[in-house]
Amino acid sequence: MTKNKVALIVANFYQEYANKLLQGATTELDGSFDYDVFTVPGAWDTVYKVNSLINSYDKFIVIGIICKGDTDHYEYISSGVSNGLIKITIDKNVYIANCILNVHTLEQAKNRCVDGNNKGKEAATALKHIFS
Repeated sequence: MTKNKVALIVANFYQEYANKLLQGATTELDGSFDYDVFTVPGAWDTVYKVNSLINSYDKFIVIGIICKGDTDHYEYISSGVSNGLIKITIDKNVYIANCILNVHTLEQAKNRCVDGNNKGKEAATALKHIFS
């Protein structure tokens, strides 16, 4: 297990916003921790990726966007991802800063990844607070 190393898992389905959240997180980590970035296609895939890296990392920041559409898919994916990450945290005793945005519109996602309100930065701040 690599101490003081963070795995950043980025769901690229809404890549423009995910990249801005990632930039906020990496800027905030600013040398406090080394990190590796792993990308996956969507938020659903983040749970598997975290679980597959559990023997190499004990700190994670998970980044992505789940945007509500016209069907119930949003509710199922949001719930499944949240519950999966919580289960890994409890069962494997690892820290996961959850930066999966659950939004009703992409405008809401855009507003949560700008300077002064970057949820990626907030996730990294939380991790630093726990482990500094």
